[in-house]
Amino acid sequence: MSTKRVLAIHDLCSFGRCSLTAAIPVISAMGIQVCPFPTALFSNNLTYGTFTCTDCTPDMPQFMAQWQKLGYTYDAVYSGFLGNAEQISLVIEAINRFHRTDTVIIVDPAMADDGKLYPVFTGKIVTSMRTLVQKADVITPNYTEATMLLNEPYTPQAPTTKKIQRLCKDLTTLGPSQVIITSVPCDHDKLKVVCYNARTMIYDEYVIPRIPFATCGTGDIFTSVVTGALLQNKSLSATIRWAADFVSYAINYTYKAGTDSREGVQLEPCLSYLRGLQQQN
Repeated sequence: MSTKRVLAIHDLCSFGRCSLTAAIPVISAMGIQVCPFPTALFSNNLTYGTFTCTDCTPDMPQFMAQWQKLGYTYDAVYSGFLGNAEQISLVIEAINRFHRTDTVIIVDPAMADDGKLYPVFTGKIVTSMRTLVQKADVITPNYTEATMLLNEPYTPQAPTTKKIQRLCKDLTTLGPSQVIITSVPCDHDKLKVVCYNARTMIYDEYVIPRIPFATCGTGDIFTSVVTGALLQNKSLSATIRWAADFVSYAINYTYKAGTDSREGVQLEPCLSYLRGLQQQN
């Protein structure tokens, strides 16, 4: 049996684990090949406050033309942080070119957190992202991104179960049949992850401890585990538990190690724990 293959469309930060430097080790540790499709090259991630960046937009069509010439297809197309809103049309083109009928399209609409857009984006990214999620089977917005996609006001207070269920169902009307929302506010010392499958009409939620350590790349790690789990035919409920448990473990490991939060979580020593979770599941 051939190894499954994921086309991972993200930026590449040379320093500070996030995007491709999170997706590649995580998905690879789950026994799946990662084919990176960089949207931009950053010297380091955005949490350092200053960085250099090379926009890969001019090169992306050439990459796709070569892959199509070679006849490549993928078991999943997974998009995350993009260099700009204009690249969304290229992601859609990649989906159209390389998917098969059984290819899973996973979109992490990475554009905002804590009620505001990331500083490299303008409001145009929200409108463009709504176009991209129409192509997705599964989307994994955080709570801020979920409200933005639906043009709803963001408040940091914990939403009721009724409200978060409605948000999930409203997001499926944009196109995806499966929705996962991360970082849903709940009790002061906890975070909630929720999921909804429109095909089965099953809603589920999972609560994890809130660790007092903020860093970049945790959403990328979460969706990377989701991607690997879905390619192993796990249910959405099992998938969010697997992903949340691993992210929580990796954050806690890094917090206890006392390393600079700007470097992201210490993935390397935590991958054996991920493989252990995989065996359990």
